Amino acid sequence: MKTLYYKFMAFVVTWLLRLLPRNAPVVYKGVNSALVLCEQVAILGFTRVLIVTDNFLGNSGILDGIKSTLTTSSVEFVVFDGVLPDPAFDQVQAGEAVYRSEGCQAVIAVGGGSVLDAAKMIAMLHTNPGPLKSFDGIQKSKKPGATLFAIPTTAGTGSEITLAAIITDPVTHRKIPVVDSKMIPGYVALDAEIMKGMPPGITAATGMDALTHAVESYLSKASSEATEIQARAAIRLIFKYLVSAYRDGSDMEARDGMAVASFYAGAAFGKTSVGYVHGIAHQLGRVCGTPHGNANAMVLPEVLAAYGDCVYPRLAELARLVGVGEAGASDSQLAAQFIQAIVDLRQEMELPLQPKDLKAQDIPGIVEEALAEAGGLYPVPRYMSADEVKHIVTGLLAA
Repeated sequence: MKTLYYKFMAFVVTWLLRLLPRNAPVVYKGVNSALVLCEQVAILGFTRVLIVTDNFLGNSGILDGIKSTLTTSSVEFVVFDGVLPDPAFDQVQAGEAVYRSEGCQAVIAVGGGSVLDAAKMIAMLHTNPGPLKSFDGIQKSKKPGATLFAIPTTAGTGSEITLAAIITDPVTHRKIPVVDSKMIPGYVALDAEIMKGMPPGITAATGMDALTHAVESYLSKASSEATEIQARAAIRLIFKYLVSAYRDGSDMEARDGMAVASFYAGAAFGKTSVGYVHGIAHQLGRVCGTPHGNANAMVLPEVLAAYGDCVYPRLAELARLVGVGEAGASDSQLAAQFIQAIVDLRQEMELPLQPKDLKAQDIPGIVEEALAEAGGLYPVPRYMSADEVKHIVTGLLAA
């Protein structure tokens, strides 16, 4: 009965994702495109904006050019730098309070996925006041959010193009998925210059996050020709540029390639959703505080292997796409070689393979929540058993 319920929910989610109205953002790309975007703020008639970021970025100098361009363009700004990793209700509410009290007219988000998600919710909360729990689910808001400009500083989450945000309930620590097409930013800058200071570890983790988005989108039962084109483009770019960006943060070609890859991956999974990798990774974040990109990297190859032969043809296509495997090899062989290529990426960038403080007693809860999330929300290639998910999670325990 539970499998029938999951199939019904996957069908509903698939059609909702396809039918939700969504506007494509205006995208500026290339070195210093963030400054071009800031010039457009004034051209569009905004004179006072809220910059949403985190404390590290707020004190790093990354905002200097943005602030200078806004000032030169006669746009006043207020900075809210209170976003933390895995943003919670209180941070969103605090940011909206600043926006409202300072008389701001638009939001400029500068940061990684946590900042972008928080900014999306700040913009939505301003025009749809009420408890944040009321946004839990799909298309729950009545009005479009405040105008949102997005400047991602990492190449991984794709939050600048997605209709989703993950906000944490500070009481239960549950990660609440908010899916609403009104949250898609109106204007985006993919600026390699602003990403070049990203540390190697974050470059690796966020790059694996983007790879997970693209691969899970490609395997989704909700995939379409359009999303498959975007997912393949993202995967091709990630295999070409991620290690180069990891090794040399000042490699602008690699940074630019990864920025575009993240955007394509976000565009793809925003229409198809994800799978068991995310179902498990979200629980590792909730229980162990594992950064999301790292959590995805810890289980991506293992989940792909666990799916079995139902994904062999798709993974074989991806193996050929990125040039791994021998000509004439079977789909099963090519699938195994693609999975191994992901393992090799993970090892080459020295990504952590075990969450900190994961305990055996945590596993039943992680398995239960991962099964409910993936089964109830995601159009996965195949529904896994509790034993299969338990085997994957148990493999993360320290020896």
